[in-house]
Amino acid sequence: MRFHSLAAMLLATAAPAAAATYADLAALALGSPVIVRATVARADRLNAKEAPDVAAGRTRLLVRARVTAALLAPNAVPAEFEYLYEAPVDAKGKPPKLKDTAVLLFLRPGERPGQFVLTGSRAQLPDEPGTEATVRGVLTEARRGVPVVRGVASAFRVPGSVPGEAESQFFLSTADGRPISLVVLTRPGQERLLSLALGDVIDDAAAEVKPRTLLWYRLACFLPRALPAGVGDDRVGLEDDWAFVLASLGPCERTP
Repeated sequence: MRFHSLAAMLLATAAPAAAATYADLAALALGSPVIVRATVARADRLNAKEAPDVAAGRTRLLVRARVTAALLAPNAVPAEFEYLYEAPVDAKGKPPKLKDTAVLLFLRPGERPGQFVLTGSRAQLPDEPGTEATVRGVLTEARRGVPVVRGVASAFRVPGSVPGEAESQFFLSTADGRPISLVVLTRPGQERLLSLALGDVIDDAAAEVKPRTLLWYRLACFLPRALPAGVGDDRVGLEDDWAFVLASLGPCERTP
């Protein structure tokens, strides 16, 4: 086959039509050691002999792309490379027109030097300003060392000085052992409040969890849906406050 000798070859399935969510982009950015912005120079359709295993309704393209910027590249990347890309065909059996399209590519090194592989089925995305800005933001936060959340280590709930007042604290386990605490404060006649503390001491410095941030992603997408068994004594109150935590963070929306 004519593409066996390519210096850089990638294979992916075209992304669904739905726009990538923040969680999609965060997962791609964190799971890709190389991320580039590129422009498609050409896209040639392979014939049935060259691509015999393509599913019905799809076709395989040999794409040549020119790198216009590197968002993440520990080592040098070639100015141009070719890769394989599976795309859906329209009602007439034609693939999408990719020439001159600006794309974001999420890559990992291939088996040979200078070879790359797309890291997932959505690893080629249209390079839209909001998409690239989100990816750059994730990379910036990752360089700052936002903790990786593993689960809930312990929790306790204490009543306040007046009936109906209580405070629950959930201590999270992290990959590097740094302390993170989620605090739920309940006061009569007021809405429950969720705050987060990064440190051993929980005080007035505790802040809200900002959505569409890397820390939000690691909380909303990786915290357990139910409070682990054996965590805390006041299980009824703690489980109710844990449900409030999850509701406050909101869903981790991912594209299937």
